[in-house]
Amino acid sequence: MMNPLTLRMIAFQVLIVLALALGALAWIARPEGALIWGVGMATLPVAWVGLHLFGAMPSAACPEQRRTVLNSLIGAGLLIAGALGASALGAMGTIPEDWITRYAMITNAMVLVVIGNGLPKKVEPGCSPTRGLAMQRLIGWTFVIGGIAQAICWLLVPAVDEALVVVTVAIYILMALAILIGIRRIRRGSVTQSPTA
Repeated sequence: MMNPLTLRMIAFQVLIVLALALGALAWIARPEGALIWGVGMATLPVAWVGLHLFGAMPSAACPEQRRTVLNSLIGAGLLIAGALGASALGAMGTIPEDWITRYAMITNAMVLVVIGNGLPKKVEPGCSPTRGLAMQRLIGWTFVIGGIAQAICWLLVPAVDEALVVVTVAIYILMALAILIGIRRIRRGSVTQSPTA
């Protein structure tokens, strides 16, 4: 059985090759976007080289930290390769042009869901355990629900137009309000529960 870190390295290398191939297709189909395609194609290799040049890539002696960095690189690789793929397919006319925007907004929504799912699991040092965890849960749930709502909108609404953008902005405003109101309640609750001198 192969080492999970080795599998992650292979996955990252496959994503680099895929991003290069999809970027090249987009470049061929729409050469006027050469700068954008080139930056997209170079991002993953430059990130890898930068991690090694600046000593930020954990050594094999620290497998947990190395796994975290590789997971982040794979996540970034999926987003970049997907964006280049959607752009290439849109430029070639294989998919409607509006799906390039839809892809970007749906991946943005899924990033919110992933971050929201991970927030309550991360313990922040220096925070009050109950208040800190309550805030993390509040923000986590808000991100998950807001991300799912945004993804559903961008998947199901038939036309990409200003109305869809307004709905997306409204979702973000509602998320911000929910977080602000929730934080205020959490803070008020912790003040009334703390012992008085």
